[in-house]
Amino acid sequence: MAKILSVASSEVLRTTRQLLLEQQGYSVCSALTLADVESIAKTEKVDLALVGHGFRGPEKRKIAHVVNQYYPGLPILEMCFQSPEIPGADFVLSDSPDDVIMAIQHVLAGRRVRGYTE
Repeated sequence: MAKILSVASSEVLRTTRQLLLEQQGYSVCSALTLADVESIAKTEKVDLALVGHGFRGPEKRKIAHVVNQYYPGLPILEMCFQSPEIPGADFVLSDSPDDVIMAIQHVLAGRRVRGYTE
């Protein structure tokens, strides 16, 4: 099964998202900070980066920049409530667990996600 780099803005979200993803059979590397992302990127191979909705635009773009440095071409799925902040990334306009899992499945299958999955 795929390995996901999950970046969350709080410990509660990090833990909850990791449990959700592991219940779906994914291997998860969880990060809370940009330094965590960089540390994981130096040692782990991942198939997708999931950036949570709790970050502001500049933070999301910095996270994406580090992900792109270490994993050129890696799919990034951005969770957001309004407009996406990461240029070129797939995005899901929801924090519903079902919507997030569906979006992950679509992205890993090579399909684009531009807001909602249907």
